[in-house]
Amino acid sequence: MPGRKLVATRTLQANEHYLLDHFPRFPVMPGVMMLEALHQAAFWMIYTGDDFAYPLVLLREAKGVKFGDFLAPGETLVVTAEWMKEADNIVTVKAKACKGDKTTVSARLILEKKLTGDPDRLATDEFVRGQMKKQFSELFGQPVSATA
Repeated sequence: MPGRKLVATRTLQANEHYLLDHFPRFPVMPGVMMLEALHQAAFWMIYTGDDFAYPLVLLREAKGVKFGDFLAPGETLVVTAEWMKEADNIVTVKAKACKGDKTTVSARLILEKKLTGDPDRLATDEFVRGQMKKQFSELFGQPVSATA
C-alpha cells in the first residue's frame, strides 16, 4: 500500500565487515542495525507516500523497542513499516523485522516531516527533494505512486 505500508527484505551476508568483531565466534547483526532497518523502511515509506513533499524526514523518537532474536549470516529480515497516525507533520509508524515467524526487533517510530527552513531563493528544499528522489531511484527504481 504506497505511502501507508512498506515491506522490505535484508539478507545478512557473511562477509560484512562489522561481523569480524560482532562477534567473531557468533556473528550476528548488531541490534542498532536492525533498528536502523526499521527506521529506513519508515523513512522511505513517508518520502514516497508524500511524493517527496518534505525534503527532511527526521527520526524524533523510537518507543517500545523490543529485541526478540538474533540475525545470523545467511538469514533474511522481512521489515514492515506501517503508518499509524499523523498530527502536525509528526508521523507515528509501527515497525517490525522478522525472520520466519520470529520477531527480531519491533518499535514505534516517531518521525517529523520538515522543510529545511532556508530562504526560498536558495532553493534548498527543492535541491534536497531532488537528491532524495535520485537516491531512491538508484537504490530501488521508480517509486509506486500513492494514487496508483
